[in-house]
Amino acid sequence: MKHKMAKQMVLFSVIGTMVAMAFMASSIIFPHPLLLVLAMSIGQGIAIFALALFLLAVALDLQSSGVAYIPADEPVPETGPEAGTGAGSETPPTPPAP
Repeated sequence: MKHKMAKQMVLFSVIGTMVAMAFMASSIIFPHPLLLVLAMSIGQGIAIFALALFLLAVALDLQSSGVAYIPADEPVPETGPEAGTGAGSETPPTPPAP
């Protein structure tokens, strides 16, 4: 990653995801109805924010790279009267008549 801010965003995204997982795990360890609702709501909010940070970091990294993907050109098949005489044709060319 060339962008320093993108690295920090990925770091905060990872930390946010771990915090969100801790909130959700706490609702499993201490199964009280109010804690369950709060932990799932807060955990989901933090996880969505972490996902947004990660996607923004990916977009910044792609933008700063400046390199576009260009697929390799495929060879164009020959057409016309001499199409069968090129290399790789199935039938060999016929010799001229004497």
